[in-house]
Order: sequence, then structure tokens, then C-alpha cells
Amino acid sequence: MVQERLFPLPDLSGRLAVLGGQSRDRTELCLGLALRQASQHGVVVCLDAHGRQQLEMPFRLLLREDAAYIPLPAEGTISDDIAQRVLQTLQAGLGRTPSLPPLLIVDGAQETADWEHTLTFFLRTGMVVVEFLLHPSRLVFGRYETTLLLHAAGAEAEAISQTVGRKVTSENLTALKPGEGYFIHLSRVYRVRFPEYS
Repeated sequence: MVQERLFPLPDLSGRLAVLGGQSRDRTELCLGLALRQASQHGVVVCLDAHGRQQLEMPFRLLLREDAAYIPLPAEGTISDDIAQRVLQTLQAGLGRTPSLPPLLIVDGAQETADWEHTLTFFLRTGMVVVEFLLHPSRLVFGRYETTLLLHAAGAEAEAISQTVGRKVTSENLTALKPGEGYFIHLSRVYRVRFPEYS
């Protein structure tokens, strides 16, 4: 059952999938999560296959040593070199004062067996992984502990609603305002407000 009262987005754990939203919605959510993480002295890494300057510039200017923005090739391939950079950034962050678990934000990465093994390793270390999925069909049952739904309309909203077992209707998704989403964990569904980045 959907809780329509608006809650703040809770602290994240494990592996979270994000569906829906336009480029601006996704960018604002990325920045809000990154700034919330950095404000609590947690390390954050963003892998972005879309090359968005509106995401890269704030990462480089505002977050500095607390974060790393790593652009991916347009096809979203993650080389061994990129995986190694992610690992080095996380290790550097873990050497500081104890804080939040490291946060890895992934947008547009290509799914491969090697990358999936790397993510499994990261998750075992306690890292939080937030993945922006390009299509609802990529929401694999059992892979994600939590799902976050952004605004969607039309056929996309219907596809997302169907993918999450109608826990949220297409009308609910269409009615979402900027900065809001539906947070699904197990059988619980909450309408949430995202952290602000400005």
C-alpha cells in the first residue's frame, strides 16, 4: 500500500535501482545524493555515460576531494582502468574519519558479467550502489533491494508500474512533482522528497 504522506528520502543501503525521470530529474537526484553524502563526510563516485556538464561541473567544483566524477564512453562500457579508479577513490575515502558507507552512482553503464562481479564485490564491502536504469526491463528481480521511481508519463509510466507489480500506478507516477519519487523497499511504498542540491 502506498503511503501518500511525503517523507524525506531515507539513508540508503545495498543496491538501489532508479527508474523514470527526464535528464534534469536524474541530474538533480544525483547531485542531491552526492551533496548529502559529502556533507556527512562520506565518499561518493559517479559513473556517467551521458557526459552531462550540468552534473560534472558541480561534482568537480562543489564536492572536490569528497567525490569523483568519472565519465564513461557513450556506450557505457566500464573498463578495468575505470573499475580500478573507482576502487582507489573508495579506498582513499575509507582511510578518513569513519562516516557513511561509500556511495557509487551509476548512470548508463553497460551490463557485463565482469562489471556485475565488481559490483558484487563492492556491495560486500558495504558500499551503497545507486543505478539509473535506462528501461524498466532492466529491473532484474532479486538484484535490487530497493527501487526508486521518478516522474514518468504515458507508456513509460505504464511500463514502470507493471514492472514493479502495480505497487505504484501509472497515474501516481504522472502526478509526481519535481523533487519527489516513490521509494519501494520489499512490500512497502513511500512517497519521498529528494535531498536538495542547491
